[in-house]
Amino acid sequence: ENALDGGPCSVREMDDLDQFPEGRTLMQTQNSDSRASNRVQRITSHVTQTLPFSAEALDGHLDLKDSVYLELKPNTRVFALACAYITDHGQVASFRYCPEKYVDEEDAAHSGPSASTYTTLGLGVFPFPWKKHSLHGLHQAVGQPVGTQSQVDLFTSLVLFAPRSDAAVLGQFCHELVVESEKSQAGFVSVFEWQPLNQFWQARVICPARPLHTVVLEQDTKDKLLEDMQEFMGPDARQWYKEHGIQHKRGYLFYGAPGTGKTSLVQALASHFEHNICHVHLTHPNLTDDSLRAAVNQAPKKSILVFEDIDAIFGRDREKLIQDSPLTFSGLLNALDGVGKADGQIFILTTNHRERLNPALIRNGRADVHIEFTHASDEQISGMFAKFYPFSTAALRQSFVGGLHSALKGRMVTPAALQHFFILHRRSSAAKAIESVQEVVDELELRADEQRILEEDMARKQAERASKAKAKSR
Repeated sequence: ENALDGGPCSVREMDDLDQFPEGRTLMQTQNSDSRASNRVQRITSHVTQTLPFSAEALDGHLDLKDSVYLELKPNTRVFALACAYITDHGQVASFRYCPEKYVDEEDAAHSGPSASTYTTLGLGVFPFPWKKHSLHGLHQAVGQPVGTQSQVDLFTSLVLFAPRSDAAVLGQFCHELVVESEKSQAGFVSVFEWQPLNQFWQARVICPARPLHTVVLEQDTKDKLLEDMQEFMGPDARQWYKEHGIQHKRGYLFYGAPGTGKTSLVQALASHFEHNICHVHLTHPNLTDDSLRAAVNQAPKKSILVFEDIDAIFGRDREKLIQDSPLTFSGLLNALDGVGKADGQIFILTTNHRERLNPALIRNGRADVHIEFTHASDEQISGMFAKFYPFSTAALRQSFVGGLHSALKGRMVTPAALQHFFILHRRSSAAKAIESVQEVVDELELRADEQRILEEDMARKQAERASKAKAKSR
């Protein structure tokens, strides 16, 4: 006690240790052994842990002896779905702000914001109903905070509990959450993104549906595409493919200049056929052959799988354009062939340069229908004018087409450039828009100048790097 109080005894003991170094060594050894023993005990307790939760956390909530449980790991699709369901339907008083959550502002204004409008599940134990079952969810922190890139993350897990007499209900609950998430909502399109590192489809956003008529495309081209997709989705198509031993899938190649409406048409088609959109980023550094195959196999039902800028990963001679990418050309072909699963999949590949693609990649069976997106034709220019000025006459539309051609003097214009012009003139009359067609040309020249300056700057930097490398080699 005197030693703890800092009394004379502590001084004398230190003096004794100074006189006898072997005593100091013995005490240090004992302390070191004690710390090592404590570490071993802590490690052993983690290794031998048999429950994915602390039983004390459930005191007063449920009886573990009469319960079964199901653990959901983070970074999985069902984890996020279960958290959202409990937030919306459970007795929840702990929330986390979730800025990524889609909210229809008009609906929120009419119905008033609820507790779950901009939030997701916080930590705690929450009872919640599902159908006629009374369930519990434990959302808990796992381990210590971990530094990830520019922030600190706290990893969590979700454990679901049900009465032992309803043991099967937990699996049914998770399965139905996934099934419901894949159903398209009237007036909306769900957009998923494949996460190669964690191997699951992550729901990114729910977009308002885009009417097909808002995408101004050559009518013959649009009709051809719609007829083909409707035929593929017909009620007897699946059986026909099966009887003939053909993989039940369809591939489309959208190619053409940037800004001609490829991505817009994908969203409009998904809206029209009430499908989800599933994006796979082929240039992702963790996308392997197995991961791509898993993406195709696990894609939500009634989905359009989109591989954008497919020319960015492999060259015409199958050479890798991104050397660090683990994806192989044969792995990409196998995925497009539907190896492992082919249950009505629709693939849409997009590129600005079809000529850069290997023929094997876009042959029949992989890209069955090729749709070219060109610079705006007279029909598209007139159609876009009519879309933004619905009460304009045929004479006004023709006047806009003629005036634009006179201003362009033989140059081409993309639908994206025209849309930009119409947005700038959203408060202008049709007549005023016709008078202002020179602005389209001015914008094109500005963009061309910016591109030229960028290319010159890139060329200069490349020359400087080459010069430095040459000087260094000397």
